[in-house]
Amino acid sequence: MSNTTTDPKPIPPVDLAAERAQIGPELFEAVQRVIESGWYVLGPEVVRFEKSFAAFQRARFGVGVASGTDALILALRSLGLKPCDSVLTSPFTFFASAGSIAWSQMVPQLCDVEAETGLMDLEAARNAIDERTQCLLPVHIYGQLVDIKGFRALADEKGIPLLEDAAQAHGAERDGIRAGELGDAAAFSFYPTKNLGAAGEGGGILCNSEEVHERLLRLRDHGSEAKYVHAEIGTNSRLQAIQGAILNLKLPHLEDWNARRRATAARYDEAFSKIERIVPLTVTSGSSHAYHQYAVRVIGPGLRDRVMADLGKQKIAAALHYPSPVHFQRAAADWGYSKGDFPIAERLCEEVLCLPIHPFLDTDDIQRVTQAVTEACKD
Repeated sequence: MSNTTTDPKPIPPVDLAAERAQIGPELFEAVQRVIESGWYVLGPEVVRFEKSFAAFQRARFGVGVASGTDALILALRSLGLKPCDSVLTSPFTFFASAGSIAWSQMVPQLCDVEAETGLMDLEAARNAIDERTQCLLPVHIYGQLVDIKGFRALADEKGIPLLEDAAQAHGAERDGIRAGELGDAAAFSFYPTKNLGAAGEGGGILCNSEEVHERLLRLRDHGSEAKYVHAEIGTNSRLQAIQGAILNLKLPHLEDWNARRRATAARYDEAFSKIERIVPLTVTSGSSHAYHQYAVRVIGPGLRDRVMADLGKQKIAAALHYPSPVHFQRAAADWGYSKGDFPIAERLCEEVLCLPIHPFLDTDDIQRVTQAVTEACKD
């Protein structure tokens, strides 16, 4: 007797194979073009991407660097910040946001986030600023922008720069503004899992100041303003030409891919509106969310673990972004924060679960996810 039982098709958090199937031939042509050119670092492919991505995000200048973390570190330097300066950021994000501040020998300051969105809270930021604070570094978490006009006004009021952590916000808007339009600089990651991802590490910085742009060009290349002429101490953080070519190819698809993510999110929202203990994070009025992640709060003791385990049995990938707030990390032990300092961020770390949201989910995939979550939440 034959076994008719079949394993369910895996639903991954990111489907690079499906992406490759859509753009594969062009992808290989782009890589081959770079190899045949012999120009492997920076060069015309990177310059074209810098200009195209800056225009897409409505900023004046773009600078390609080696990673999203380097983008944060070099952006901090480019804005004139110095060791021991304090920079205010979020405790509910990937550690690189605060870690880049500490790596730069600056002091991470933290403030709490909004319970409904997970975004850095504008009033909490205002209350946290003191005489030490020399920069605001809000994080556009999961692909939704913070109150960017509000943070711009706050930075101007205090006379300090605004650096946007836009690692998850490619193409996102709020009140008609995109990441990089209002900040003194905005740092992006092109890690392969991002909405706009390279085939390896990559990052970028957008800015609107010619002075900041010129300094970034120096900082990413050993502080060099001409060959063997070094105006300041920099580093080696130059975007590879192959990554530039791949990003040039993918950029025209980004609007469509983001629209597919939003369509999936709308179907999830509808399904979960019937489940009291599954609460999607709120999309603020005026936002066009990029949905790098689709995040829900799972309300109830032990329920998140149960939902995640049940989805895992059905080969549906769910993830915790992020299971621990920044100030709970051992690396942050000497920053002066304790449990209870940021109660909203701490609670979100206990409740938030991220579900598959890539552009290549089909109707059956979405239905499987919503049904699995619904079943797991039944008493």
